Amino acid sequence: MRIEKINDNKIRIFVTFDDLEERDIDLSSFNYNCPETQELFWDLMEQAELELGFETHESQLCIEAVTDVEQGFVITITKVEDDGDFESIQKFIKNRYRRNDLKIKKKTNSICSTVMIYNMDSFDDVCALCDRLKHLYIGDSSVYQCEGSYYLVLKRMDDVERNPAKIESILSEYGDRVLNVLFFEGYLNEYGSLIIGDSAIDVLADMI
Repeated sequence: MRIEKINDNKIRIFVTFDDLEERDIDLSSFNYNCPETQELFWDLMEQAELELGFETHESQLCIEAVTDVEQGFVITITKVEDDGDFESIQKFIKNRYRRNDLKIKKKTNSICSTVMIYNMDSFDDVCALCDRLKHLYIGDSSVYQCEGSYYLVLKRMDDVERNPAKIESILSEYGDRVLNVLFFEGYLNEYGSLIIGDSAIDVLADMI
């Protein structure tokens, strides 16, 4: 693991696949709710504080994790000192990954993640999306509300070979895909409100 200090409020952490293997962390289950992942994260925070003086005790954290095909994961952590800065970062992330941009990127990707999260602005959109997915999607699903938005969380897709391109197309029509799933799932569990915990697609589709 390697930690790089960008400035006083931002660091970048490089986690290799070998690092995960040393800690017995399975890549397929690497998410914030996994105890091993949480232990790894806080070990990294302690290391960053000792080596770089990066203290986070009184700060909110904005975390973005992306995969690197050759290295593993690159995690960028930004300290947010006040609510104004946090709101600006949220707007930046939302504007950066607009729906049209996501459609272009997804054309080359198939649905293979064990966890996917989609963000929508209205509950009606969530219900309409679930109605479209009811007979296509196989797997667990739940819905959260957080900071004025709704999030559909999809887990353990058992039948990814059943027209994944069509599922991706439908998902992108209604919402924006959350890219930093590894940590955002934990964020929803901590700060979001769970609306439907199990079989959300079936439950909401029946409401249409």
